[in-house]
Amino acid sequence: MGHNNQKKIAAINDYTGFGRCSIAVELPVISALKVQCCPLPTSVLSNHTGFDSFYFEDFTDNMPAYIAEWKKLNLKFDGICSGFLGSHRQIKIVEDFFKTFKTDENIILVDPVMGDYGKLYSTYTTQTCTEMKKLVKYADILTPNLTEACILTDEEYDEKRDVAFWKEPEEMCQSILTTGSYAVLPPSIAHKPQMRAGKEACHVKKCVAKVKWQA
Repeated sequence: MGHNNQKKIAAINDYTGFGRCSIAVELPVISALKVQCCPLPTSVLSNHTGFDSFYFEDFTDNMPAYIAEWKKLNLKFDGICSGFLGSHRQIKIVEDFFKTFKTDENIILVDPVMGDYGKLYSTYTTQTCTEMKKLVKYADILTPNLTEACILTDEEYDEKRDVAFWKEPEEMCQSILTTGSYAVLPPSIAHKPQMRAGKEACHVKKCVAKVKWQA
């Protein structure tokens, strides 16, 4: 039996019962596009962490066996997206997943879910953020909010910049690009291959697409 006839996306994210987010949103949207959504749960929550109280069940210990079954089926994905990761151990598991299932034909999207409004989510630690910085190097597309972009680029969070983040992407969340860094570009130019840094270190913009820089 062939398992790779239909287009598939692996969705590595939490399952949240209430709050319109994560796998609960990804699955119907991707399915409506006539693409098979293959969820890989990272945790189960009663409601998202923006609420004062929530039930949280970590799925880390179950993920390797879950992934092993996909390997047995020799599944091939047209896309891989990762979202909420509940621990630094999960990030390592997801890194191994990328190494196993990444091909020259598919795309990896990483939503580096870590926090918002200048604060980390309650399930995140400094160590988890450090590991996330390592994971984003595998991404073809990055989709952080301003808080997460500042964490990734070691910039100080500014509440005023957060207000203007979407209105003025050319001025927000700038960082200096050096050899080996990833460049981040606003949506209007992210699709243009010719848009890259010049000969000198330069400012880069809102993080939506990764472009490697060679000096």
